[in-house]
Amino acid sequence: MNSRERQLAAIRHEIPDRIPVDAIAVENCEAIAAALGIDPTAVPVCLGLDGRIVSAPCLHPRTTPDGHPMTEWGTLSGVGYGCLMLHPLAHASTTQEIESYAWPRVDDYDYAAAAREAAQLSQEYAVRGPYWVPLFCRVCDLFGMEEGMVKMIAEPVLFEAALEGVFQHVYQYCEALLYACGDSMPILCLGDDFATQRAMMISPDHWRTFLKPRYAKLFELGRRRGKFIWFHSCGNVVEVLPDLIDIGLDVWETVQLHTLPISASHLKAEYGKHITFFGGVNTQRLPWRTPDEVRDEVRRCIENLGRGGGYICGPDHHIKPDVPAENAVALFDEARAFTREGYTTP
Repeated sequence: MNSRERQLAAIRHEIPDRIPVDAIAVENCEAIAAALGIDPTAVPVCLGLDGRIVSAPCLHPRTTPDGHPMTEWGTLSGVGYGCLMLHPLAHASTTQEIESYAWPRVDDYDYAAAAREAAQLSQEYAVRGPYWVPLFCRVCDLFGMEEGMVKMIAEPVLFEAALEGVFQHVYQYCEALLYACGDSMPILCLGDDFATQRAMMISPDHWRTFLKPRYAKLFELGRRRGKFIWFHSCGNVVEVLPDLIDIGLDVWETVQLHTLPISASHLKAEYGKHITFFGGVNTQRLPWRTPDEVRDEVRRCIENLGRGGGYICGPDHHIKPDVPAENAVALFDEARAFTREGYTTP
């Protein structure tokens, strides 16, 4: 099997030639490249990553007056996760202010470039995208996290007006991207973070009121085009996992086992017939473990989540720059060692 065939087989709950492996992002490529004596651009191939992420870049990037990069949404870019210090809707007090905001234009993206990249990669890899076009997180960027969550409770009309503005753009963007990429992008991959490592940041009822109907429409957009639905959400989202399955989830990224109130084996027994799991290997511990300890954890993840298919092994979040190269290599080497004979159907 090539990488595309292998990962798509796992999503279909078939038994591939080996456990597929993937990663959201590998941020220590320079160290891995130095350890392996290769060019940094070759690291994903050397690690055996079976998937690739493609999105359409914005054609007209913006900057602040002092030259700091901005997103097309009018928020700051590149200042650290959760640290956006410019919230353009923070003081909005009417739906008219929100609806008249300068929302990004769906035509301001290079879909042709995305289509070319997807076509080139899809000969070998399982291409997914666009990935990070969130709803809840984007609304919180626009309002500010605290203000956004206060508005959801105290002024839900304003919260929903902003949410709908974000949703309409994301829907049209995904529609255009899927149309441009066609069969080269077999997976519609979306992401949003609405949980901590303890529990949901918002109540399941609020999630079902505001987010579930909109994600149902986005998932249906992909399913009508024959795409698998891959969704990233960190932390403990178990309370709404059945809802995500109900609206068409195929792959749940990223499975942070150490955050969940149930064991890996329970997770597999309860939900493994419905979805494929991606992740499992705790990245927060990777900087301090030995390569042998990393290999042990990989084996446990595969033994618990991989039986019968439906598992893509990998780190449960980014591999950060402080992870020793030998640990990253050990993670993927051990996972790729699990061939068809290494795990069996129940």
